[in-house]
Amino acid sequence: MLKRFVTKKHLILYFFSIAITWLEAIITPALVQNIVASFTNQELGLLWKVLILGILGNLILLLGLAGKRYYYARLITDFKYGIKSAIFKRFLNSYEIDEKDILSDLENDVKQLEENYIEPTIIIISSLGFTTVSILYALWTNFYLGLIFILFYSFPVLCSAIGSKRLDSLSEKRSTVNQSYLASLTNFIGGSQQIRHYQGQDYFFARYQKQLQTSLDTEINYEKQRTLNSLLINSIDAFCSVTPIVIGGFMTYYNYLDAASFVAIYLVSHNIGYQFQELAYFTNTRKATRTLLNKYQELLGQSDSTSPRSIENIFPIQLNTISLEKDGNILLSPISIHIKQGEKIAIIGESGSGKTTLLNIIHGEETSTSGHISFAGQNLSRKEITSFSSYILQDSHYFDTLSLDDNILLGLDKNKETLNHILKKTGLEHLKNRNAQQ
Repeated sequence: MLKRFVTKKHLILYFFSIAITWLEAIITPALVQNIVASFTNQELGLLWKVLILGILGNLILLLGLAGKRYYYARLITDFKYGIKSAIFKRFLNSYEIDEKDILSDLENDVKQLEENYIEPTIIIISSLGFTTVSILYALWTNFYLGLIFILFYSFPVLCSAIGSKRLDSLSEKRSTVNQSYLASLTNFIGGSQQIRHYQGQDYFFARYQKQLQTSLDTEINYEKQRTLNSLLINSIDAFCSVTPIVIGGFMTYYNYLDAASFVAIYLVSHNIGYQFQELAYFTNTRKATRTLLNKYQELLGQSDSTSPRSIENIFPIQLNTISLEKDGNILLSPISIHIKQGEKIAIIGESGSGKTTLLNIIHGEETSTSGHISFAGQNLSRKEITSFSSYILQDSHYFDTLSLDDNILLGLDKNKETLNHILKKTGLEHLKNRNAQQ
């Protein structure tokens, strides 16, 4: 998912920048080692050399850190633009994402993927490189003590999976609750006029607070579990980080190691320990997005078949005992219709008798509870049906940011003269280039 939604150029430049920052794993311990050695051996010339090299090294690190910060922002921007565009395109071109879920998918789920998958993935890659350089330096300085530090510091990483399944479950629940919260909020906002008119403010405010609290509780439960996981892993790390220092102290005391080398190994091992903590924490966090990641990999990994197969003939349209029932309520009683090519049919009935429901079933907007519908003996998908049929919807929607002619055409390339004639006939010509906000 990282490679699919980010620019290759930005990814390469980011990794180049973090590779520069890995030099810190060598520069700081080497500086301290040589400073201690210059004091021990009373070599003032070495101290000046170390000072100059230290300044130059840190200037190089500053460039790496600046590039790392900038290109990380570019990667996140690339990711959000790419995945949000893909989700919204899938929403517009298919019926796999519900209208009530799309806002939560675009804002909450993408943010969750950014914070708990993309960011940890990038940090893990960065930490692995920094740790590798640190390990090589520690082994080069003193192989045996370096190996002891590495073994002890690596143990907490092996425990990084602790609590990850529970965290993954809470992550999935957080996504579901956020979808429900945003869907309800959007619904309440849409009915605000009715709420005020019929004085239902207290009732809806209480419901809003209840759903808001549920949403916030899932956030707290998620962070609580992540904190507990981190606390347990860091408790293991607390023991593992002290033991090799004591061993190094004994080695220095019995002259198996000089003080400057011990300090250098301690510093580089401290870096290793910190990086291992990062690896353990972010690996645990990254594993918690498994369900959410699978959801979007499956959804966005499907072929985007925007061009359905060509249907040459749809007649006769045959409805055999079609009916619809929801929550125990009959919305459409069983009905059978045979529609031939060229026939004109009037569907007449009182309000609520199921006229619109029947049209929705024929058009593929609704799925009947029982019965069967066929077009020229074929079973067609919803997308195939909508490719050759349409009807005027009961409800209309005016897009505030579009002009009147754009609201009529909706991006279709139609004859402007015909459109102008229609606007003139309906007396709307003066509104042609205005939108609802003007």
